[in-house]
Amino acid sequence: MEGSSDDRPIIIPELSMNMFELFLSVAYSSWKPEGPSHDDVLDLLRFSNKFMSQKARDVAINHLHERRFRHAPYELLTICLEFSISKFFVPAFCRLVEFRIRDIPGPVRKRLGFEVWNAFVDLKELLDEHNRIVACEEPPIIEHSSCCTDNTACFIDWRQLWWNSMARFLLDGRNPQKFYDAIERFQELGPEIGRVNPECWKMMLQTVKKGTAFHLAYDLVEETARQLSAALIIEPGPMLTRAELDTLGLPSHEEI
Repeated sequence: MEGSSDDRPIIIPELSMNMFELFLSVAYSSWKPEGPSHDDVLDLLRFSNKFMSQKARDVAINHLHERRFRHAPYELLTICLEFSISKFFVPAFCRLVEFRIRDIPGPVRKRLGFEVWNAFVDLKELLDEHNRIVACEEPPIIEHSSCCTDNTACFIDWRQLWWNSMARFLLDGRNPQKFYDAIERFQELGPEIGRVNPECWKMMLQTVKKGTAFHLAYDLVEETARQLSAALIIEPGPMLTRAELDTLGLPSHEEI
């Protein structure tokens, strides 16, 4: 009879040798010196889904979370969708939005699914439009410094300065800058501000650094990610151990 001795092991066709060894590593908290590989972590997730092992799932998710920046965001998103993991879905989607559409491999697009891919493409279009609006409409000088002696000239040169520098940084066809990278370059123009009063320049630079216009864009991306996570990911319920089931007086999964 299977399981009666070492010579008659219990054979579980769906359980590979690696999965079983990983389960033992989880059960006894004993890992090989280099720790689990990425494929090992995926095997742990498959094991936890098949055999309802909460500990295996928790260990796998923690390893993925600790190493999340080693993987492309679209890889993390496909894992979140396949194994119903919400822990790092939102930050992974926010990172994904920074990618160009053509940099995402075709097969991955299918694995992301229609909802995620469609939301990603729509957001890219909205953010590109928003970026162009910000680039073309300089923040207005609400009030000039008291030491500004020529408000008109200051305003004209501020507007020209924005278009010739900040707008160019944001819309550069070969190397478009992210907002905060563009600000870093923009503030280096100190000696080249023309007729903009130095005190007005300092005030406007502080206004630009607050990034109010771009915070709205970031909020939109995060809110979209949260809505996708809520709609597409249903975390599995708690997976109880045999001891916990005995304590509650409940039958085990095998007895149901």
